[in-house]
Amino acid sequence: MDYKYFLAVMKTGSLAAASARLHIAPSAISRQISLLEESVGVTLFERRRRGMVLTAAGQALAEHALRVRLEEEAIVQSLRQNDYAQAHLIRVAATEGLARYFLPMVMAEFSNRTPLARFVLKVSSPNDCVDMVRNGEVDIGAIFSTAPVPDVEVNYSCRSPIFAVMQANHPLATANKLSLNELQPYPIVMPGEELTQKQLFNHVCQMEKLVFNEVFTCNYSGVLHEFVRRTNAIALGASISHRSSLDHGLKIVPVLDSRLDRDLQILSMAKRVLPQSVSDFLRALIQDLKAA
Repeated sequence: MDYKYFLAVMKTGSLAAASARLHIAPSAISRQISLLEESVGVTLFERRRRGMVLTAAGQALAEHALRVRLEEEAIVQSLRQNDYAQAHLIRVAATEGLARYFLPMVMAEFSNRTPLARFVLKVSSPNDCVDMVRNGEVDIGAIFSTAPVPDVEVNYSCRSPIFAVMQANHPLATANKLSLNELQPYPIVMPGEELTQKQLFNHVCQMEKLVFNEVFTCNYSGVLHEFVRRTNAIALGASISHRSSLDHGLKIVPVLDSRLDRDLQILSMAKRVLPQSVSDFLRALIQDLKAA
């Protein structure tokens, strides 16, 4: 069964947009969708004035169709793997904290062992990373999460405690551990509201009635760290995200409040058979996380 037209309408949201992508007349695509609906015996799209939206049945078929398409691609890649570069392509979506240091390190080590490997790394918000995994735009997702992630395969999950990042000569830098109350007198820098770290921080501060002087906000941790390096402000984050900070004269100290901890999760599409190159990298990634 050919799902090309169905998937194009699902991804673009309208016949006109699918037509532009496939260079086929909208009427021809509409006919193909109608034939598919007749074949399966259910309505797959709700026709609305501003486009087409999947029904519940359509969503179920979309998940199947995406897996079928990706597995067909994987089979072709496997057949051509000796001389076909696409067979060695590994696509990853990750949040910025994991993409800044840890993932490039793992990818570089894997590339040294597997010279044919080719990587595409997309850096985005946790929700966007999950959507890319679900839609088959990437093979693997690496995120920090505060809640269960539906409709994907969780290949690995571990708790990720929070750390304070500061100058090496900061008054708190010699502490073995810190509480939020101890951090409160100092200025703090934070990521944007769309990130789980900021959401948890706001929630805990509201519960404890703590007010912090947030002097700088940015959704890129490298910028936050550069600000911290030049001031007495403090940043927060997972140790795996801030390991490179140690190379820039910064110190990380554990913050003992489990309410700020998140789950570090490695994701793939549910029920999908991954290409061999992706499976090999996934195993290496999980091994490195266990050792971190």
